[in-house]
Amino acid sequence: MDAESFLKNLVTEIEPNATVVGVEQREGAYHVSVAGTTGVVAKCELPRDQVAAAQQANDARRRVASTLKRCADDVVAPVSDGRN
Repeated sequence: MDAESFLKNLVTEIEPNATVVGVEQREGAYHVSVAGTTGVVAKCELPRDQVAAAQQANDARRRVASTLKRCADDVVAPVSDGRN
């Protein structure tokens, strides 16, 4: 799987209400733009070698997922369950 598809799938897996709206490759890093329910777009940078490792090893995958989760948390509004 290519890196862009991997990142898109991973974001959807860790936060179903977020989606990758852009992946740019620049000098050894991926710049990932994530959008969600708030109308805000958050950006994060992931080193290319970490993304490559994340496609092969679970510990590297968890580190990349953690970075993407923090980014996704900035763009997804919590949904109230009505209990105040």
